[in-house]
Amino acid sequence: MKSTLIIITLICLLQNTVTAQPGKYAGTKKSLIGKVYTDIRTVSFLPGWTFKQGDVINAVGDPEIITADVYQKETTYLVLFSINDDTATNQFIITDVLEVKAVIKGWTVKTSFCRQQQIDNSWIVALAKETPTEYLAIIKKAWRFNPDKRRIELISTKGIDCLNQEFDID
Repeated sequence: MKSTLIIITLICLLQNTVTAQPGKYAGTKKSLIGKVYTDIRTVSFLPGWTFKQGDVINAVGDPEIITADVYQKETTYLVLFSINDDTATNQFIITDVLEVKAVIKGWTVKTSFCRQQQIDNSWIVALAKETPTEYLAIIKKAWRFNPDKRRIELISTKGIDCLNQEFDID
């Protein structure tokens, strides 16, 4: 009985280790992890990619700066999660990457301004359907950047919506 419990415990520990690896959702862009840059809008290692948005996703005043930056090339989106742990420098290091392929027209990748159960959660990234509403509530997939593990995790889409920054309140 004890040996079965030990084996089950080891399997669970190994599973957690596998899911905590960097680049699990990076697809073909796993090689970007560890790259250093100073200006996210003009990174030389992403030729042909269009910068869509960049957001600081942690609290102002934290000792480090964590960003989520979105790029698009045709129907593929990249979200780069980067950290500057020495704010005296302007150097960021990419800690994890999310590659979302084959995004069909009418869908978009949203970062920073998402909510879970109507509570703001800047760590969430969502593949959302574009609609003429204040919040995009049709979510196909969602991920969360875990700042402690510095890794992306797949999460349930239940209760997630994202602010539609193009929505006109008039």
